Amino acid sequence: MARRKNELTQEELLPEHKPVYAVDDMDSAIDLFLRDGRIRNISKYTLDFYRTELGIFKRMLERQGLDSAPSAITEHIMKENVILRMMDEGQKETSINCLLRAARALFNFLVREGHMQASPMRKMKLIRQKKKAVPTFTKQQVHILLAQPDTRTFIGVRDKTMLMLMLETGIRVRELTDVCLSDIEWKTGMILVAGKNGKDRALPFQATMRQQLAKYVQLRGKLEHDSLFVTIDNTPITRRQVQIQVALYGRRGGITGVRCSCHTLRHTFAKMSVQNKANIFALQAVLGHASLDQVRTYVSLFSSEVKDDHRKFSPLENL
Repeated sequence: MARRKNELTQEELLPEHKPVYAVDDMDSAIDLFLRDGRIRNISKYTLDFYRTELGIFKRMLERQGLDSAPSAITEHIMKENVILRMMDEGQKETSINCLLRAARALFNFLVREGHMQASPMRKMKLIRQKKKAVPTFTKQQVHILLAQPDTRTFIGVRDKTMLMLMLETGIRVRELTDVCLSDIEWKTGMILVAGKNGKDRALPFQATMRQQLAKYVQLRGKLEHDSLFVTIDNTPITRRQVQIQVALYGRRGGITGVRCSCHTLRHTFAKMSVQNKANIFALQAVLGHASLDQVRTYVSLFSSEVKDDHRKFSPLENL
């Protein structure tokens, strides 16, 4: 009988039928994944996103009578019992891709840590999303919205300041509620914000915004905490409270045809910046996008250059 080779192969080290370190169920896998995220100092918002989406993922499999243990999940299951199932239920492409992103992150972690040999999603891509028109406010609607807060009150001054800041910088509502007094650099005209995935950035603001911010900060006064925007009870304002106020002012101003939301203000900032000939790379930096893809969408939708150039090369106009 031939002598056994002492050195083990990769397949023997990572047998396909059994992980090196057993993760027996989805709950254990999610717990390990989220603990690793905390150790790597991933933001609370990202961890909450993963926790929510992976919980939906687990329950979806179990409702179909499937084993939700990571080792039991295959590419076929991901396609048939997740993607097609969500499509049949009428779920939006964005919702499906959110779940797929969370699942991919989980499986990549399990492979990286030796709990699985390969991810069932290693050959899969996100589903194609239909490009839709980006909703924005008109200039007239912006004027109407900014006129709604009662600036004879503290809440009114606060809310007008928040609306102006969202329009001035395109800041996300989560970033807005996280801004502290110490994040404002008055000399340079910059506000430091903690963006997605721990990517901090500086948002510039100009004279009109500086004047409004200074007025609000003086009214805010000194408190025991550093949060910039506060409630009438001097507690830090929440994302939900901001969203409620924006929607309220939209209704009060009779604005129709567009959703009155913080994200619409962010899109409006992008649209007006493009129309005012903003540099694409500067706009990407201010908005905090990881890639230029979304910025290119803004440019293609809102730039007048395409129309102006077409006037020059139009075959009919030049006959």
